[in-house]
Amino acid sequence: MMRFDFGALALRGFTALMMLFLIFPIGVTLLVSLNPREFVLPPTGITFEWFRAAWTSETFLRGMSVSLVLGVCASLIANALALPAAMALVRCDFRGKAAVNLLLMSPMLIPTTIFSLALYIYFVRLGYGSGLLPLLVGHVIHVMPYALRIQTASLHRFDPSFEEAARNVGAGRLRTLVSITLPVMRTGLVSSFALCFILSWNDFPISVFLAPPGWTPLPVELFSYIKFQYDAVAAALASSLIVLSAVAMVLIDRFAGLRRVMRS
Repeated sequence: MMRFDFGALALRGFTALMMLFLIFPIGVTLLVSLNPREFVLPPTGITFEWFRAAWTSETFLRGMSVSLVLGVCASLIANALALPAAMALVRCDFRGKAAVNLLLMSPMLIPTTIFSLALYIYFVRLGYGSGLLPLLVGHVIHVMPYALRIQTASLHRFDPSFEEAARNVGAGRLRTLVSITLPVMRTGLVSSFALCFILSWNDFPISVFLAPPGWTPLPVELFSYIKFQYDAVAAALASSLIVLSAVAMVLIDRFAGLRRVMRS
């Protein structure tokens, strides 16, 4: 006789409800962005007018350019800093290793809004306040734990005998790093950069606290637009970003193996 597992059934039901709770707003946003009557549901047809208005707006295009530059710079710096940290955590045993790892991963444990406010107060006391440097530093700190996590997973899957063979034939540490270590870690590095870029591109709390005038990232521009404009253009832009982020993650997993790296 089959035994009824009420606990497993309850867990599955709760998980399904949570998934519905997360996906429902996305579905409504997609419907509104294609609805000729904007926020009047159910939709009466399909239109791409809101998408055209969103992708031809000078404000949004300027915000995209800012987010693009910021995301690329933050991702490059975060991955460059995460690489030596990951190598030290994986290959070295030292006192306080667990504490160092916890410190580097701590931005993931702190709510982003609290972290952003604390960072803003810190820079104000240093005499900076909002500006390009605080904004870049905030994004780097925000995405670095993800870069560290992926690169650590890549190094755990790395065979050190490759580096030993290179040193045995006379390659120095730098040559070994450039010719052996980085190419073997290519999958993790590509996945790390892409994930960091997506996180930086979509970040709002850090940007709203630290972005200087004239250098406003796209999420902040979108928030400002929603406050003063009541139409479906913002929904169309949000839908575009949702779809682009989803496609990017699928492509990363397909060609760079993000799921394989994170699974380790």
